[in-house]
Amino acid sequence: MSYSSECFSTAAVIETNMQQIEDNFDALRNHFANSTAPTSPDAGQFWYDTGSSAIKIRYNSSWVDFWDMDGQCVAAGQVKTASLAAGALSTDAAGRAKMANGFLKSSHVEDVDVTKITNLNKNLVIFTAPNMWVGNGNSTGTYVDIGSATAANIGRMYLPNAGAHKLKASFWSGSGGAANVSITVGSCTVNMGSLGTSTYLDSSTYIDVTPFLGTMQTLRVSLSAGIALQEITVYLTT
Repeated sequence: MSYSSECFSTAAVIETNMQQIEDNFDALRNHFANSTAPTSPDAGQFWYDTGSSAIKIRYNSSWVDFWDMDGQCVAAGQVKTASLAAGALSTDAAGRAKMANGFLKSSHVEDVDVTKITNLNKNLVIFTAPNMWVGNGNSTGTYVDIGSATAANIGRMYLPNAGAHKLKASFWSGSGGAANVSITVGSCTVNMGSLGTSTYLDSSTYIDVTPFLGTMQTLRVSLSAGIALQEITVYLTT
């Protein structure tokens, strides 16, 4: 769409001048909407390029993409670090963009898939049962199913896919001497440590439950001898 910079001439009939003024208003109203660039553009002039569905602005001797009409967003490549508050964005040694603390707290989030979040610094409890007894033939916890004198099915538990893959447990024993205590998830069994009379144990060993994350699994506790196991807490950590 053309624009007439000279819309008045004493030699022209008024209809010609008025038509030029009307055309100019139309050009300004739709930002010179056309698939070809306006002729004789001025610095700062807008142009709606219907061919690429982009709003462009004249800068020096070229047209610069400003707004993507199809995507309804700023044109690709036009948002730069210099446009943001100082320190809001930076890059790591590999050149990957990251946000400063105060915006997105974790600098370890790589993408939207939660399996890539590896900075879970808190323990995530998935089961706890106080006042449970294994080995003396009775149970006071509603989640305990005695399978034998020295083993109990804790139950079927959901293992959340929250970035932590090490399953550990803590125990509190009562009377009955000494015994090793193990945890089983699916077909994987790991000895968590030794218990004595009135002993608290927070396991240093763990079960890598990476293959089970996001699924329901049967958890089982086993003792090498029939002592009183009064409390158990099972949790995920990193």
